[in-house]
Amino acid sequence: MKDSSLRRDVVFLFLLATISLCAGLLVNQFRDKPLPLVYQTKEERLEKSVQRLVESRAPAEEVSNQLPEMLSLGEFADFVENKRGLVLDARPEIFHRLGHVPGALSLPREDFENIYPGLREKLEADFSQPIVIYCANVSCEDATLLKKALVDLGFKQLKIFEGGWAQWESAGKLQEEGK
Repeated sequence: MKDSSLRRDVVFLFLLATISLCAGLLVNQFRDKPLPLVYQTKEERLEKSVQRLVESRAPAEEVSNQLPEMLSLGEFADFVENKRGLVLDARPEIFHRLGHVPGALSLPREDFENIYPGLREKLEADFSQPIVIYCANVSCEDATLLKKALVDLGFKQLKIFEGGWAQWESAGKLQEEGK
């Protein structure tokens, strides 16, 4: 009697787990952005986000490059102070709210697909304007990933401030807080 009761409970548990798994997979497939069933690197996730955004965008015009690929602190400070273009903060949005370069727009790599549409009008208003991207520090790769995503969207005048927020802050440069 005990043995058949245990067997019945195990079969019931197995069926319940199988039905739950199938229901979860089915619900995931009908989401706007289904969760991937296989691990994707941050580069792969960003690339998929960019591909979804590319479909709704017009091609950019060809422009000349007037800034070096990587900007030093002095070059970046001059760029910011003279408002020579847009500045993008690739760090997570919470860090942007705590402090950022004056006038910088928050476009974090990990939430690119959700935030880019809100900035689209400002970013795509003039494809010839220079855009400088910064991240947390020299070893942060989010600025490079964000630059690649924007190149894929057709932007041409993209540069990176190599020292990032850490160098800007340690140099005692002006900061803004909030969104």
